[in-house]
Amino acid sequence: MKVSVEKLPTSEAVLDVEISWDEMEKASDKAYRKLVKQVDVQGFRRGKAPRSLLERKIGKEYIYQEGLDELISEAYRNTLKEHELTPISQPQLDAPTFEIGQPYHFSLTVPIITPVVLGDYRSLHFEREDVGVTSEEVDKELEGLRSRQAEWNVVERPADYGDRVTVDLKLTSEDQSISDLKDNPFELTKEREGLFIGMDEQVVGMQVGETKSFTTTLADDYTNTKLAGKQADYTVVLHKVEEKNLPELDDELATKVSEEQYTTLEDLSKGISDNILETKKRRVRDELREKILSAVIEQAEMTIHPLLIEEEVEEMEHRLSHMLEAQHLSMDQYLMMVRKNREEYRAELRPDAENRVKRTLVLDEVARKEEVTVTSEDLEQIYRAYAQAGEELPRTEDQLRALAISYRQEKTLSRLVELTTDPDPDAESYVEEAEEISEENARAAALSGEGVSADDLKVESMIETAVEAEPEEGKPEAETVE
Repeated sequence: MKVSVEKLPTSEAVLDVEISWDEMEKASDKAYRKLVKQVDVQGFRRGKAPRSLLERKIGKEYIYQEGLDELISEAYRNTLKEHELTPISQPQLDAPTFEIGQPYHFSLTVPIITPVVLGDYRSLHFEREDVGVTSEEVDKELEGLRSRQAEWNVVERPADYGDRVTVDLKLTSEDQSISDLKDNPFELTKEREGLFIGMDEQVVGMQVGETKSFTTTLADDYTNTKLAGKQADYTVVLHKVEEKNLPELDDELATKVSEEQYTTLEDLSKGISDNILETKKRRVRDELREKILSAVIEQAEMTIHPLLIEEEVEEMEHRLSHMLEAQHLSMDQYLMMVRKNREEYRAELRPDAENRVKRTLVLDEVARKEEVTVTSEDLEQIYRAYAQAGEELPRTEDQLRALAISYRQEKTLSRLVELTTDPDPDAESYVEEAEEISEENARAAALSGEGVSADDLKVESMIETAVEAEPEEGKPEAETVE
């Protein structure tokens, strides 16, 4: 059997195969020995009928075709292995009808993963950003804790910024009802954004029992593009004004808001400072990792078959569908909310899907070059992290494979950071850093119940925005807006 392989610039490989008639004969003998055990021939036990009678029963060509099919499968398997080809989908077979006594030629065209050619990523260098915590940042957090412990007392005076008012509010635009709220509380602020922008300054100065009608303009960047920049007509009835009374910022408050974790204001301030610092370090670390990976991807040369991108789009769509089911929504309902059809939605996913594919291919190639591996001990550590967070992961083959792939990517990313930055004083090695990140991700996923990713959270936010933008005409919104 003669096989030639041509790799096309379209990330496909064409396998041309020549089979001699002698090989066809041998393959047909093998096919006969298999088929004779499966077909009943009168007068013979299964497996004992001579070939001539079996040919009479099922046809001579059928036996040869069975042997040829096996030769095609064998040639395909062996060529993939010999030439280290990774197929993306089933090959397209160009196989003419064979003629008895003649050699046979066929070809297979298969979409493949084209190996990534990495640039000189070891020559890249990035500076780590120094992070610190200011007293103003700590004070802001303390004020937030203090504000959440505030008491609201009814006052007999005009409404002012910082007050909480209870109102009936009707909002229309171009005769379309947008909101019709009853006894809805608002905290009046100078920094309101979103649907009710421009409302607060009109309510300030109103007295209890007063009704006021006024007009504002919705923001140009409002999420509902049909309403963005349009005139908004309000009718507001003020029912109650409450003034915020803040507690003293002292040791007693520190003990209360920390549920006795801290007993002094000084200790609470130190804890807040540590939390802010850890959050900043995590943000800077994640941004640095993404910056480095983007640079490595930018250096790399790769050809991506469209099928890989479409598969990633389907996976992203599947993850969204799964999340929507948890919220008792169908994909069709979601698409109606965001005013898109399926093709428009998938078209929006493709750029992100392509970036995900590039990321995976580049990380796989870096892992291969840097000999980054995942051991059974690594996986056990991740399982322990999930268990400690209160979630036992199934030990299925698919779950183990998914964890191994994810963890290998984390270790590879950390390896790239180690190669392209000065040593991190907070981590002894890239392995330690990867373990820390994986444990954090495991705990976060376990605590969320469903393992919600950042992309899922982004989608959830989109749903909330769409619901806010599209209330049913004449129907009050259910949620309190603050």
